[in-house]
Amino acid sequence: MKNNPFKIQEGEVKDARVKDFFVDKKAGDYLDFEFVSRGQNLGKFASDQKIKNALIIFFGCICLLLLRATYLQILRGSYYRDIAEGNRIRTEVITANRGLIYDRFGNLLVRNISYFFLYIDKAIWDSHQSQQLEITSLVEKNLSLNQEEFQKRLTSADKNNKILIYENVPYDQAVALMVVSEKYPALKVSYEPRRQYLSTGQFSHILGYLGVVNEQDLKNNPNYTFLDRIGRTGVESIYEKELKGIDGKRQTEVDALFNEKSLVSYIEPVAGHDIVLTIDAKAQNKLAEIMQQNAERTGKYKMAAVVLDPNDGGVIAMNSLPLYDNNIFTTILDNDAYANIVQDPNLPLLNRAVSGEYPLGSVFKLVMGSAGLQEKIVDDKFAVLSTGGINVGGSFFPDWRSSGHGQTNIYWAIADSVNTFFYSLGGGNNQWINEGLGVDRIINYAKKFGLGVKTGIDLPAEANGFLPSKEWKEETTKERWYLGDTYNLSIGQGYLLTTPIQAASLVSYFANHGKIFTPHIIKEVKNGEVAVNYEPKMALTNVVDSVNLEIIRQALRETVLRGTAQSLQSVSVEVAGKTGTAQFNRNKAPHSWFVAFAPYDQPKVAVSVIVEEGGDTGLAVTVVRQFMEWYFSQ
Repeated sequence: MKNNPFKIQEGEVKDARVKDFFVDKKAGDYLDFEFVSRGQNLGKFASDQKIKNALIIFFGCICLLLLRATYLQILRGSYYRDIAEGNRIRTEVITANRGLIYDRFGNLLVRNISYFFLYIDKAIWDSHQSQQLEITSLVEKNLSLNQEEFQKRLTSADKNNKILIYENVPYDQAVALMVVSEKYPALKVSYEPRRQYLSTGQFSHILGYLGVVNEQDLKNNPNYTFLDRIGRTGVESIYEKELKGIDGKRQTEVDALFNEKSLVSYIEPVAGHDIVLTIDAKAQNKLAEIMQQNAERTGKYKMAAVVLDPNDGGVIAMNSLPLYDNNIFTTILDNDAYANIVQDPNLPLLNRAVSGEYPLGSVFKLVMGSAGLQEKIVDDKFAVLSTGGINVGGSFFPDWRSSGHGQTNIYWAIADSVNTFFYSLGGGNNQWINEGLGVDRIINYAKKFGLGVKTGIDLPAEANGFLPSKEWKEETTKERWYLGDTYNLSIGQGYLLTTPIQAASLVSYFANHGKIFTPHIIKEVKNGEVAVNYEPKMALTNVVDSVNLEIIRQALRETVLRGTAQSLQSVSVEVAGKTGTAQFNRNKAPHSWFVAFAPYDQPKVAVSVIVEEGGDTGLAVTVVRQFMEWYFSQ
């Protein structure tokens, strides 16, 4: 047979060990070849009967061997030929370089680094049982891997029969194992690129991280193996298809001992696409720095901030505290480090900017004021007298300023956040407004402004927020909707929930003169020299007419000039904004909100900041003020 897979290969046996073999003289089986030649009589050592017995045993063994050979070649021949033919061609996957990620100015945010890992080819391992003990000892010695853990890892293999034994093998050990792998074909040392995030957490919630492929991933992505990494969160997850690339393939012909004989084919891997984000790395780092400094100063470590370009919806910066270092996920996960993150009560893995849901507080007054003007319940000349709150049905609904805010029109109501004005606008009262907007119209306008639904930002795990209704309350709590519920809703309290990205989009409407673009992280995808740019998508427009829109814009400017955010006057450009305090638990401090845009006439940024349990609005305002002072000084 020309290509007989069972043919015994002649030649030198690599690294064969024949030392330490001996025959025990005392057993009577020793021949002294110094005195005995081939022609000498064997009777010196055994009787004729012994010779006969030996011949019988010899021919018996021959018969057994012939029977075994017949069984193997005739009865089981096809089975073993199939195995041999299957092993004749060995296929190795060559992992493609994952695409790189840049900020809007071309600054590199993540790169691929050299990474070695050790795996075992299960098919070869099973067929080389005599080497298993040696390989086990070798791995344990070089990588400090105990036998129990080694055996545990041997129990799983991917569809390509690869068993991952060790990740991130140190360079010296990798070289040593590569050398000895010539002797042990089951042992494979492979080089692959691995992610390195070029920050200490400032981009963690945006970029996300990679995770080891699991069984469910393999079902969903049949082209993956257990050795692959897949995007779990952030941009790495959303743009997995673009970043992944196409793996190459190397096929070699091997002999019966799995030694490589020749190269059959080689398919070059295709690197993944590079991605350019809308993020400004300098702004991202500065925002994180400002947030972290204020958190350490006040002890308020849970906050989120979003900076949008209101002209196209691109995210300039986005941070969520606490930060975490996504580099801990690039190698074998340290159980202690992971436990520290998962068990942290501040939930560092939560991207509060898109996944956190909070009462909107007085920022909701932008919706209320717009709805009241558009429905002609109030105009810019209508006013109420704030004396510290109102009594309705035996219940007292307070202003935040106990002494009252005085005569209040729509401008002052927003600028100084006057609750009495919005109580009346939402639910009516016997003194100024007989019938207010009511819950149904309030919720309708909230929907028009994009609240209660995802913005569509290209990041995972975005929350919807929540808009209550009469029907929902009756079904959920078995209680009817009360006038007090409408009053609470009118100032952004009660059951209403919003995300920081929704709040940033809301203020963008007023910044961009009545237009909201879908927030997005991606700027372009680069395939070599070819770049595909993201086209901004209009999310909504014309919720209110231009006259009413301008009234709200002026009121937002008044907030900085003479209202609750006068500290923003220190910024080198004109700023407009709205403060908000959101109560959510009687036993805890309220959340602190601030939304703003600047410059007033031609806005370049729209910002939202929330500080969980921040108390009054001072901390949120401080974060925005410090960021804008820096941003507009560049």
